[in-house]
Amino acid sequence: EDHPVHNLGEHSVCDSVSAWVTKTTATDIKGNTVTVMENVNLDNKVYKEYFFETKCKNPNPEPSGCRGIDSSHWNSYCTETDTFIKALTMEGNQASWRFIRIETACVCVITKKKGN
Repeated sequence: EDHPVHNLGEHSVCDSVSAWVTKTTATDIKGNTVTVMENVNLDNKVYKEYFFETKCKNPNPEPSGCRGIDSSHWNSYCTETDTFIKALTMEGNQASWRFIRIETACVCVITKKKGN
């Protein structure tokens, strides 16, 4: 919108928003729902766990889907992709460092329209 590159005619196919967030629950790499520890105690110091997530602002920035996609030949929509990062978690009464899923990007998915 007001980003300097838009003045040059450059636009993102999908708009995203990034922020540092805290989590109380997450999905681990095995697909289990785990509790994310709010505070981490290391060497008698308490640290808070924060995660940098990127999400889509809107799944359809244009009425036809992603921005700049030829909608006469393609169906499109914006969606989040994710990755796994280590976090201190609890599963039952077992505390451990596990890989949890966080959203890291907003990408455009396209499929060819039938008959094209």
